[in-house]
Amino acid sequence: MYVGVIHTIRDADAWAGMMRSVAPDSFPAGLELLATATSADVDRAICLWRAPGVEQLQSTLDQLAGQFAVNDCFAVSDEFTQIAGQASQAASV
Repeated sequence: MYVGVIHTIRDADAWAGMMRSVAPDSFPAGLELLATATSADVDRAICLWRAPGVEQLQSTLDQLAGQFAVNDCFAVSDEFTQIAGQASQAASV
């Protein structure tokens, strides 16, 4: 399934350090980061993931970044998700 995340960043320096050091293959099996973007003023960020469920991703992100960001995870409609460069298809995990 697709999972969207809105991060409200409380510590911009810690967030920037994490973003510079985290590798896409460092996430637990089944979690795939598809896109991420951080606001210019480093107070918010958005991400799109493929994950087995919202709860698993929420738990992982809270462990990874919960000390310096509030992570609001939510299920995203497969029908209305479009990813540039990929054929339209439902996520399967």
